[in-house]
Amino acid sequence: MSIELSGVRKSFGDFVAVDDVSLEVRDGSLTALLGPSGSGKSTLLRIIAGLEVPDSGRVVIAGADRTDTPARSRDVGFVFQHYAPFKHMTVRDNIAFGLKIRKVPRERIR
Repeated sequence: MSIELSGVRKSFGDFVAVDDVSLEVRDGSLTALLGPSGSGKSTLLRIIAGLEVPDSGRVVIAGADRTDTPARSRDVGFVFQHYAPFKHMTVRDNIAFGLKIRKVPRERIR
């Protein structure tokens, strides 16, 4: 699946986490985002996954504009630098979250 970001920007209050990022990841390639803490890597991944909404710019996945598509409809996976995408939740709750979004029966989630 290809991923294209065009002019993506995300800020939290006065702090600019991602500023005018454009990136193309071709179908079938393996890509790593490297940089120091606070450089926007995790925020960029969260934007691609749909866990954060960019203030401006576009997110195109497999040729379709997914900028406003919810995370549950993007079918995108990645590895966080932290074990949990939602740090305020337990490991179990983090794992169960995606399954609940996909409406997996509770009995199966256990």
